[in-house]
Amino acid sequence: MPNLGELIKNKRKAAGLSQRRLGEACGLSDSEIMKIEKGQRKTPSWKSLCEIAQALGFHPFEILLKAGYITENDINPGLKLHGLDKLDEMDLETVQLFVDFLISRKSTDRISEGGL
Repeated sequence: MPNLGELIKNKRKAAGLSQRRLGEACGLSDSEIMKIEKGQRKTPSWKSLCEIAQALGFHPFEILLKAGYITENDINPGLKLHGLDKLDEMDLETVQLFVDFLISRKSTDRISEGGL
């Protein structure tokens, strides 16, 4: 698995860009790109990494994960509910009531089964 510098270098070469062209595309110097690719820049800023990802046309999560700014759990949390952003405050309150009901029912089921 490539390290951060190798990831950027591979993506840059696949895009057919020189370090200079990539630097121009994301507002960094070609020497900064070189330092990142060679691992001489130990902690490049997350902003620079996002700009590199955008210039190379891939999702910033991939580069931020490789750099250690985020974890796999940040990207793919264990609990997944989709579409919550489309609900208004009243809808979210209703969802919370339903979740509370399900939790309460599970507790009640355990008691009736002699689990507590």
